[in-house]
Amino acid sequence: MSSNTMADPHPVTSRARVARWGSPTLLYVPALVVLVPVFLIPTALLLSASFVSSSGPFGNFATILDSQIIKVVFLRSFAVAAIVTAISLVIGLPFASVALKAGPRLRNILLGSIAASLFFSVIVRSYAWLALLGHNGPVVGLLGVFGVNTSSLSLSKTPFAVAIGLVQYGVPFMVLAISDVMRRVDGNIDRAAATLGAGAVTRWVRVTLPLIAPGIIAGVTIVFTTTLGYFLIPSILGSPKEAMIGQLISQQVGTTVNWGLGAAISTALLVVSLLLVLILQRLGKRIGRQ
Repeated sequence: MSSNTMADPHPVTSRARVARWGSPTLLYVPALVVLVPVFLIPTALLLSASFVSSSGPFGNFATILDSQIIKVVFLRSFAVAAIVTAISLVIGLPFASVALKAGPRLRNILLGSIAASLFFSVIVRSYAWLALLGHNGPVVGLLGVFGVNTSSLSLSKTPFAVAIGLVQYGVPFMVLAISDVMRRVDGNIDRAAATLGAGAVTRWVRVTLPLIAPGIIAGVTIVFTTTLGYFLIPSILGSPKEAMIGQLISQQVGTTVNWGLGAAISTALLVVSLLLVLILQRLGKRIGRQ
């Protein structure tokens, strides 16, 4: 049998078939297999449930706008998330800078300890803070040594305790986001600026900070959006009288069994979080172009 007989009669079609099956689009299939049942379908059910109300499809959203309690909870949650994000940035930025400038062994220890903290249970860490900040805890005892009246003092079940727990939760994400960008910054740029006479502060503000801005924005986005609706830490370290959004949603779904209002609050939180992410992404692109 000749080689001409064995040749593919439709070589163009075969190449097109191979190109189609080798398309990078197929790489999205595993992600879609996970994304559709885990995220898209639950989100669609959440959105549909938020419009179920005896007072009309927008009745739950009208309740959110009319309820002073819900407004206060939203404002409190935004304030706590903003404070936690700012503190995490103040801690995470110098920590990442020091870690990356350290020697290889110390750098691995510092960044490794940050990464390892993510593997410890949030429940265990929260109850540890509950014991530390309680009325008979070491923190209150230390304040008593300095003359503070601690007869009725307890730092647990307060917004202060919630903020501490959320900062401990958020700092690792901030450090990892910033260090990932900071390690790719060329050190020759800073040295060139120093050669041209720029001082340390000027180099940091006008050279280093714009280069690591994408990492800062990524860290701020992660920490703010996760702490805004976080449920577990405020439930353990906080008080029901000073609830955050996650506790309010849990109360509507689990205690009052008002699934529609709980879904509407969750939808409002989702929309606000997406808007914040889009704003921060646009800010990051603008800084990158500059």
